[in-house]
Amino acid sequence: MVRKCVVASGVLIRDGRVLMIRHRRLGVYLYPGGHVENGETPLETVVREFEEETGLRVEPIGPTRGINNDENAVERPLPLAILEETVRYPDEVHIHFDLVYLVREIGGLLKEGVWIDVSEIDRVETYQNVKEVVKLAARAINSI
Repeated sequence: MVRKCVVASGVLIRDGRVLMIRHRRLGVYLYPGGHVENGETPLETVVREFEEETGLRVEPIGPTRGINNDENAVERPLPLAILEETVRYPDEVHIHFDLVYLVREIGGLLKEGVWIDVSEIDRVETYQNVKEVVKLAARAINSI
């Protein structure tokens, strides 16, 4: 049986450039993210993974959910996109259900990652769905 995992990722766009990391096992550029750990929400995962992978502290932004049955609930940003991806590592294949959030930088120091001009994303060594999400994020950030 193929393992299925919930993951969460964040797309940070600043001055028309997106921050990407080179994934060590897959060998392509991706926006930061990773597996949701036990007891963690996807929003918490985005914040943790982004800082672990880049050194930057971020917060998810964007539209919030419209329906909530808890009168005291805090509105939280919705994912920019939800992807179902088959991940093919050399020693394993599993499925990611990836909640991708738009994020903004709130602190930290960049220790790893590269800024890539969004207009050049089609030339980057990555997956087609990643390119499409970066373009979607660029349009979304311009409307916020």
